[in-house]
Amino acid sequence: MKRLKWLASIVLPLVALMWFVPITTHAESTNPTPTKEYVVDDYANILTDKTKQLVINKEKEYQKTKTQPQIVMMTVKSTGNQDIDGYSDSLLDNARWKFGKKGLDNGVLILFAQNGGKNNVRISTGYGVEDILPDATTNQILQANKSLLKSSNNDEINQGLQNTFNQVATILDKRYANKSLNDAKAEAEKNNNNTFAGVLLALVILVIIGTAIWVLKSNGDDDDNHRNGGGGGGRYDSGDAFLLGALLGGLGGSGRGGSFGGGSSGGFSSSGGGGNFGGGGSSI
Repeated sequence: MKRLKWLASIVLPLVALMWFVPITTHAESTNPTPTKEYVVDDYANILTDKTKQLVINKEKEYQKTKTQPQIVMMTVKSTGNQDIDGYSDSLLDNARWKFGKKGLDNGVLILFAQNGGKNNVRISTGYGVEDILPDATTNQILQANKSLLKSSNNDEINQGLQNTFNQVATILDKRYANKSLNDAKAEAEKNNNNTFAGVLLALVILVIIGTAIWVLKSNGDDDDNHRNGGGGGGRYDSGDAFLLGALLGGLGGSGRGGSFGGGSSGGFSSSGGGGNFGGGGSSI
């Protein structure tokens, strides 16, 4: 009996450990926790020291500025049952990830997922940099480095990630280099106003087109009533519904949803700065 108890005391913890390790590994991949460096989160263990130092050095440089933009590079083994776009959105909805400075929303995430050799990559942008890093630009950056990023050679993957990072950083530098916080906020406010003006213009166009369709249909129905001696008034056919649906869909897509963050700007080794993210970005 003593031998059985002794054997159980050894075997049972080992069995529990065997069950626990896969679970925690999966959780780390699907719900990662920031590392000490915060801007370098290499859960797939593929980044070279050169790549890590590139990101860290730029972060140290940014933290000395008033505007404190932030570029985070993350690698994961798998995005689970989500595509990389959905995984990135879920990640950025988590309050533990707060890239960029609050109020400027000038953070960028470069996410690399191995996904069984598919090597998916996404650049996600904060609200404040979507005008200088629109989807077309982020897509262009990824396409320019696609052959390296999709490679099975780890050195080539790192070269692709370094190129991607440098190209994103060059664009951020032009916006925020040697700029005061007030100037940066004024520029961000101007961009927000331009976005609002664009949405307002789209609404006006929608109302005008909707009114025009209604007037045309009303006139057509009046003619039908005169010819047929009466009948029901103002109706839309499927073509009208399709047109209005497309306009509404386009208008809804212009406002990128979803945000995260809060709190004041964080230090280099502790956290991000509380910037907000929408759905801007591109992936391969």
